[in-house]
Amino acid sequence: MPPLARHKFAWPVRAIHWLAAGLILLAYLTSELMEEIEEGEYVGINWHVFAGLLLLALFLPRVLAKLFTKAPPITPPPPRATVLPAKLVTLALLLFVLVQPVLGVLLVWSDGHALAVPLTDWSLPPLLVLGEGGEDFLEDAHETLGNAFYAVIALHALAALWHHLFKRDDTLRRML
Repeated sequence: MPPLARHKFAWPVRAIHWLAAGLILLAYLTSELMEEIEEGEYVGINWHVFAGLLLLALFLPRVLAKLFTKAPPITPPPPRATVLPAKLVTLALLLFVLVQPVLGVLLVWSDGHALAVPLTDWSLPPLLVLGEGGEDFLEDAHETLGNAFYAVIALHALAALWHHLFKRDDTLRRML
């Protein structure tokens, strides 16, 4: 094994991490597109739904990769007081990647609509119909949680840059 390879996360963890980052960016950039779709002003691939469904599909492989691969140690080791906050941010990100797409699916279903799976002829029939009150609640929850998600992502990215530029440890390089 090359000397640097032992200081990196396993390739599946890195691949899933960066694919998820790209999908989250795509979801963010296309979030306003949802309003145009709802108003019937847009015809084409719903990239926001596409990104959300792929994020949801990546959840299980991501958890399995985390469970069955050992995270490489940070060199030099971080202060003990920072370990728990880092683990909590990681847990929050994992939960967001699960909960946010599920809220999106429930939002589409809440008004009785099937969820069209982009780039396929498939659709997921609604498993629950809540009506307008439920739809409004889910829409607010999806948007509010999305904003919280982006804030935690920013914290995660800033912490990685802090470690790389100021602490000069290998936290960021382990994921590259």
